[in-house]
Amino acid sequence: MSLHLITAPTVEPVTVAEARSHLRLDDEAGEPAPVAPTVALASPAVAGNVDNGAHRYLVTFVTADGETEAGAISAAVTVADKTVNGKVELTAIPFGGVAVTSRKVYRTEAAGSTYLLLATIANNTASTYTDNIADASLGAQAPTTNTTVDPYVTNLITAVRERAEVATRRQLLQATWDLFLDDWTRDGVIEIPKPPLTSVTHVKYTNTGGTLTALTVTTDYLVSAPAGPRCRRGRVTLAYGQSWPSIREIADAIVVRFVAGYGATAATVPKLLRQAMLVDMGTLHEHRDDAVDDMPVHPLAKRIYDSYRSHARHATIQEAV
Repeated sequence: MSLHLITAPTVEPVTVAEARSHLRLDDEAGEPAPVAPTVALASPAVAGNVDNGAHRYLVTFVTADGETEAGAISAAVTVADKTVNGKVELTAIPFGGVAVTSRKVYRTEAAGSTYLLLATIANNTASTYTDNIADASLGAQAPTTNTTVDPYVTNLITAVRERAEVATRRQLLQATWDLFLDDWTRDGVIEIPKPPLTSVTHVKYTNTGGTLTALTVTTDYLVSAPAGPRCRRGRVTLAYGQSWPSIREIADAIVVRFVAGYGATAATVPKLLRQAMLVDMGTLHEHRDDAVDDMPVHPLAKRIYDSYRSHARHATIQEAV
């Protein structure tokens, strides 16, 4: 038996604001603003649209949460005659951390002091850009505040959620999984791990001819999806009078795709579990510099996790998930 994640949740059970409040962290912490790029007139000289006069540049980092404040300012580059040399080459454009998805380049108008949007670089890998934009086409002003989230906080939230899911053997927020089996169960019951079970998308098997074939819900099988914060695992059972079809003797001959989790938002996760995660987060934060391979879960958090722990009917299944 094996599990493959198909679609992961898009949010976490604990919000950044909750984590910062619990850990007493400064709200201003976020992705650090970038250093300055290197700028120079294009070489060899070429006519362009950058207006005559002195220009300076800066960069910001963009993450899923927001944008940093304006970064360090570059040296000035002066366009004397744009009909002769009216393009500016930017090099050494800084890269951000793993949370950075894009970068924005800002520039002053000729002899100006306000930094206006020049371009958005939709990646975190390109280190060069050629400016061929007139002052009149520049955009919004560079931000003065940092609206990104500290990568440390987001990583900590993810780590605590993973610890909670391992400890409880549950899926906290809705995700789609594939459960692979080599053979049908003898008692006609397929136990679905990672409760609470939301739904079963399909049950498919590889028949003796090698074709992947879908069973029909209600006709061939039934789905039991218990509800509640401490609900047991869901089950797929044979419909009355039915039997499992013959399969090809190969690994992963059967696949059950299912959706599990308390819901799609943090508020759907039981409050007690969310509080346990905050307590556990405090432990990880307090010992963040300790050289420990397996940091123990906080005793209070462990007791709560244990109270939500999902148990399989068979030891072999329990050990596998």
